[in-house]
Amino acid sequence: MLAATPVTAQRSEFPTGNIDSRTVRSQDKAETLYERGDYKRAHFIFSNELARQGDKYAQYMTGYMYLMGQGVEEDPVAASAWYRISAERRAPEFMTVRDQVMRALNDEQRLQSDKLYVQLRQDYSDLVIMMGLLAEDLRSTNVARTGSRLPGNSSAVMVIDPNTGMPVSAESIKNRGLRTAQERLDFITARLDIDPIKVDQVDRQMDELWERVYDYLSVVDDEAEGLYASP
Repeated sequence: MLAATPVTAQRSEFPTGNIDSRTVRSQDKAETLYERGDYKRAHFIFSNELARQGDKYAQYMTGYMYLMGQGVEEDPVAASAWYRISAERRAPEFMTVRDQVMRALNDEQRLQSDKLYVQLRQDYSDLVIMMGLLAEDLRSTNVARTGSRLPGNSSAVMVIDPNTGMPVSAESIKNRGLRTAQERLDFITARLDIDPIKVDQVDRQMDELWERVYDYLSVVDDEAEGLYASP
């Protein structure tokens, strides 16, 4: 029934920045465990560690293992919901297997899939992950503004750049963080189809923005998500 397998499925890139070494190790470990047939441990890493970071391949693999009953009880409804979240960025290979599994469900199972899919979106969707990263950016730029909590003019304070290990002005760190935060914010407002928000104004709007995100994620729009659009 499937047009793709775990071996050939392409890993979808994160939309959230560079992948750190710890994440790479988790990816390698999960795939090694899967290849060894240690499905229970592999499933745990895919679903509880990597999927929460927006790893679409891990979300796909979680669905695949539900479909095949590998490390978990076989559950085509759970498989379909995980396939749907993995296809969020409309990668063709993930859309194809999602549509195949969805077509195999009956009407009652499709309703169950919708319900579970909404729950997964509220934990694993790109919007939720991006909102969390935006909140981290805002916190880090507030720290950088005072030179790692030291008083005085931030431009005169030197801190260690976590990316290079080299000293850099706190003002430079702050500005880079603000640029990144603005990019994340632009992604969020574009996805929600709302007016752009300036990063220096978003702090007092975060609660409202979260409400908009959860309202958006609570509605399942098959046409907008390209469900059944794959050949």
